Amino acid sequence: MKQVVKNDVIVGEIDNWDDARGFGFIQILGQKQQVFLHISALANDSRRPQAGNRVQFHKVKDKQGKWHAEKAQLISGGRVKASRKMAPASSRFNVTIALSFVVGLAIAYLMQHIPLWLPLYFIIMSLVTFITYAWDKRAARKQRWRVSEFKLQLLSLIGGWPGALLAQQWLRHKSAKGRFKLILWLVIAINLATLYLVHSRI
Repeated sequence: MKQVVKNDVIVGEIDNWDDARGFGFIQILGQKQQVFLHISALANDSRRPQAGNRVQFHKVKDKQGKWHAEKAQLISGGRVKASRKMAPASSRFNVTIALSFVVGLAIAYLMQHIPLWLPLYFIIMSLVTFITYAWDKRAARKQRWRVSEFKLQLLSLIGGWPGALLAQQWLRHKSAKGRFKLILWLVIAINLATLYLVHSRI
């Protein structure tokens, strides 16, 4: 079977799809070549892809010489796409918790309850964590080396969790994975408990 082209639009079949990570690979019809597909390329499609679905797309080569799909659209199968956005109440809660914690540290310092290095430490770690989330999201889109979930959670554990909550809201990264979010909140609880125990003994 020859490659099917419609007005420079290529037609292929999704060979495999990782719904949790939001990416997979398209097998071009009649060829051995596979093309990387990220969920963001289906932004204008109301359905969620699955392995075996046919899809039409534009094939684009990145700076590393790897092919990926853009302006993709399912032409068979698929299921109703669950919203990747967090509920407004949940979004506000995450941002409120993160900002309230940082503001609380600043107030505690001004009242001379804690040393200056403590709020500075959490701010710096939050910034590092936020940047790491942004890097990982970009790597997912560019099909590059990813930051492991363990490292992301470790950054939160050692003080970067406010940045992680803000990244989930503003970058929409790791915001749709229930298991990851559950572990993150456990990590936050451990971090706060440790901070309280250490401060109560000083």
